[in-house]
Amino acid sequence: MRKEKRGYPVRMKKPCPARFVGVMLGMLLLVTGCDREAEISSRQAADSPGRGGAVVTIGRLICGGHLPLAVTNKRFPDRLGFRLVTVQNHSWDRVVADLEAGRLDGTFILSPLAMELIRKGLAARIVLLADRNGNGFVLSSEVPAIEALGKGSHIIAVPHLFSQHHVLLHKLLEDRGVNASGISVVAMPPRDMINSLRRGEIDGFVVGEPEAHKSIELGVGWMAAISPQIWRNHMDHVLLLTERFISGHPARVQRLVDSLVASGRFIEANPGDAARMGEDYTGSSAEIFFQVLTDPPDWIDYRDMVPTVADLRKMGRRMVKMGLWDSLPSDLAGYIDDRFARKAAGET
Repeated sequence: MRKEKRGYPVRMKKPCPARFVGVMLGMLLLVTGCDREAEISSRQAADSPGRGGAVVTIGRLICGGHLPLAVTNKRFPDRLGFRLVTVQNHSWDRVVADLEAGRLDGTFILSPLAMELIRKGLAARIVLLADRNGNGFVLSSEVPAIEALGKGSHIIAVPHLFSQHHVLLHKLLEDRGVNASGISVVAMPPRDMINSLRRGEIDGFVVGEPEAHKSIELGVGWMAAISPQIWRNHMDHVLLLTERFISGHPARVQRLVDSLVASGRFIEANPGDAARMGEDYTGSSAEIFFQVLTDPPDWIDYRDMVPTVADLRKMGRRMVKMGLWDSLPSDLAGYIDDRFARKAAGET
């Protein structure tokens, strides 16, 4: 029998005076912000002990789409001319908070979330695609087919509501003619999904590799679809850099993008070596991620990394269709700065 979905109890307390609440909230935010600054500064020092010079700080999660960062840091660090520090977070909300607070020069991030942040006014631009494809849809063993989601009520987790995973789920259900009225979509940090599915709190999840593959290896659920089967060559993660960093340090941006493009080529040519380099970035063993990189070979793709307005338009239209956006922005060309990726790819 499937476990009942668990909620969280709400305990009511006596209301505090508004002034006291405001003061305490302000103190909490101040302390949290200071702690986060110290944490990132400590990481910057630890990543490259004894090395001076400029530091570029990029956010990330544990995710296969961020593998080019691992290869750049471990194979091509001397090409950069600066210390590349990556700040790992558990959730995308934390990444966004760091970015908006100015603690990062940029981040690898979900493509729809990057587009939403720019639409809302964040001074940043997409300069590179991190990868294409790269996701899996895992369902509970108690859900025998995708079409079974059209009957009864079900909960499916995605890393963020503004995520390519949410878009892929919507497209797949639409393509299969599944009535989605009984499906609730919840945002959940990727690293929490396997255990949540094991406990019966959700019925499935769409997530970036290697979490989906790892779930199958652990005997939790079954692979209902992989993203090339849903939408071949869709945008996955992107590199979002602040306008401050782009305008202030264009040479550093170019060296970073050059190295990431070279890293993508290295991954495609040397999947075994890349999988070993990325174990602490992907959160999986080299053996598991090697399977993701090679079987099938287009499960995740690091070759075509130049961002285009056409890519954003396709994603944006899907976001409008599913109700994430009311309409498609007319200024999508301003969401990207492709000159660095085009130069790195030899297009200029």
